[in-house]
Formats: sequence, C-alpha cells, structure tokens
Amino acid sequence: MRSTLDELTKELDELKALVSSIAPVNSALADHQDSLVRKYVSIRRRFDYGAFTVALYASFEKFIENLVAAYALLESRRVQYAELPQKLVTKHLKSSAEILSRGRIGEGRYIGLTELGVVKNLFECLNGATSYMLNEAAVVAHDQNLRVNEIDTLFAAVGIEKIRDRVRRADALLKWYCDVKEWNAIPQDGVPATIIEERIKDIVERRNEIAHRGGNPLDLLGVDEMSDAIGYIQAFSQSVFGIVTGCYLKDHHAASKKSIQLTQRANDGPYQKGMVVVVDPPAHRIFVGQPVFVLVETTGARWGRIQSIKLDDAAVKAVEPNIVAPNGVGVELDFKCPKAAGLFALDADDEVVWNPLEVTATA
Repeated sequence: MRSTLDELTKELDELKALVSSIAPVNSALADHQDSLVRKYVSIRRRFDYGAFTVALYASFEKFIENLVAAYALLESRRVQYAELPQKLVTKHLKSSAEILSRGRIGEGRYIGLTELGVVKNLFECLNGATSYMLNEAAVVAHDQNLRVNEIDTLFAAVGIEKIRDRVRRADALLKWYCDVKEWNAIPQDGVPATIIEERIKDIVERRNEIAHRGGNPLDLLGVDEMSDAIGYIQAFSQSVFGIVTGCYLKDHHAASKKSIQLTQRANDGPYQKGMVVVVDPPAHRIFVGQPVFVLVETTGARWGRIQSIKLDDAAVKAVEPNIVAPNGVGVELDFKCPKAAGLFALDADDEVVWNPLEVTATA
C-alpha cells in the first residue's frame, strides 16, 4: 500500500521538475539562432500545459485506483469473501460480469486479464474458498472521471465511508490550506468542502478539454498555477492515504493482541508540541527506532518511529517489560500525538506502511 504513495510522489516530483524547467528553457531558446527553434518557443507553452494536465490527472487516477485495490487485497487476506463489506461483494460480482460481457478482456485497462482467470476468481469467491483472489479490475471499476463523488463511491465500496468529509480535517490538506491562505491557526471547520470539490473538478475538466477538444485550450495555467495544482493533488492524496492507512492499522494491528499499547499518563503531556509523550511502564519491550502509530479520527492515523526514550531523565536505547518507573517513561516521536490518544508500537516493521529502507533513529 505504501508503494502507491511512493509512486505518486515520484511522478509528482517529475512534474515539479517539468514546471521548474519551463521558464529557464524558454529563456534559453528565445535567443536561439535557428528560426525554427524560436518559432517552437511560441507554441511550447501550449504543449507543456497539455502534457502537464494529462500527466497530473493520470498519476492521480492511478494512485486512487491502486490504493483502493491494495486496501481491498489486504482486507481479502484478513477476512473471508462473505465477510467483506456488502457493497464490495455486490460491486465485485456485477463488475466482474460486466467485464466478461463487454468482450474487451485483454484490451486497454483489461490487458493481462483472461476470461478463464476472471471466472475462476469469481467462482472461488462465491464458493467460499478459504484462499481467494478478487478481480482487481472489478474492484476499481468506475464509469466516470474521478471527481469527489466518484472517489467517495470507490472507497465506500471497500468499506471506507465519507472520504470526502474526512479529508477536510486531515493533516496534509489542512497544512496545504493554511499555507495557501498564509494562516498560522488551523481552521476548526476544516478545509471548505467547495474548495476540495472545485479543485478536483478543475483538474478533471482541464484533462478532458485536452483529451477531447484538441491541443489549443484557451485558459492555460501559468507556472505558479501548475505548481499549486501539484501541491493540492499531493496534499489531497496524502490525506486520503492517511485515512486508508488508519483503517488498515486499526483492523490489522490495533485490534490484534500482537500490537503493543502504550498508555499515556493522565495530566502528563504531551510535551514539545505533542511529540513527546509520557507513558506507563509497557508490558512489552520498546526500543529506539521502533515503528509506532496513533489512530486519529480526523486524519486516520499518524505513524513513524520512536526517536528517543528517557527513563528518570536518562536517555536509554530500550525499556524492558514492566520496568519500575514511578514517573513513567518518556517517549519522543516523529509525529504529533494527541492527548490521551491510543498509541501503539509494533515488534517489527510492517512494510505495508513503513519503509524498510528508512534509517532507524538513534538515541
């Protein structure tokens, strides 16, 4: 699941590089001796805009579809087919049938599929097989471009409701909004729903104009506007990812006896802008660099690693189970932890969320 966000980030970084190159490249070509090169400069803006618009939407759509598919796959490994959300079971059945009836298997978005494979997967699902595979194309099927309503519907089908409302108060989107408005205080009501809807709608409609009406649009975005569009898509996508990750961590780890719950002490922190918490002596070993997360209703989840541990004001690498600590154990995180929120640690990285290549923190 983490790889979906990593891939989007890489593609958005490439788009940022494209946007950053527009002005200096045009400037360098404007005084070129070759008249054909100079003529190209006059039309380059149009084609830069077209390439940017199509690529931005394509990366965004692929991210949403891949994230929905990845989450559905993880859920299918956790529960039996009949225990999946009813919306997903119904959609999977109907969309699998539509894929077979359209006669386009092996083409377009159905490349790699075979009729036998689709039927086999569907049969095993409906027959209650212990090990089953969902038809991914059926899980992510949608007939319209990904405006907010369609995004909401896609995630609702896999059991994640009200994405459009929840992202309004998610960390990344709130930060984007405050940066744009140059506000220091976070709005209690979150990002206005109209802004979220209109921003997505604008990108979709610009993409459709390029794809269906040719390469001569009238309302081109400037460099600053392109950068802003990238920033919005990045913030929106990170916010959606945080919500989906929260659902995954809640069902796969917080609800499991294998996770280590760290209980914050009442009326003692958090400190240092919420990044240092004081917890009761844990029943299991905790250590610097350990993966840890907190579930947050509005943003889904925040996760990272333990940065340092203090016991009686002394820095330690680890704390053993049920250690005597009358003053509690100080734990520094690399994210803000809400007061009294449930904090969980894992014995080892879950590569669905944590990047195994990260350098482990040191005390």
